[in-house]
Amino acid sequence: MTGEHVRVTGHFHEQGSVLKGDAEGFCDGFEVDITLESNAPKAEIETLIQLARRMCFTEKALTNQVPIRVTSIVNGEPFPIK
Repeated sequence: MTGEHVRVTGHFHEQGSVLKGDAEGFCDGFEVDITLESNAPKAEIETLIQLARRMCFTEKALTNQVPIRVTSIVNGEPFPIK
């Protein structure tokens, strides 16, 4: 490889009202553009891109259900949210 560039664009929107207490944020999707400069055979480049996607923890987290643990600390004390 003589050069590589990855550009990720995220698409999001919000709806509802903060004042009414029903505001929500949503993720509508992502675009990943991979640009390579290489003299390697096409089959090797294809394998490299496939491997990169299989190893990408971000793509895995976004496309699979992943457990999330959230804790809140306020003024140095645990602050449980119901």
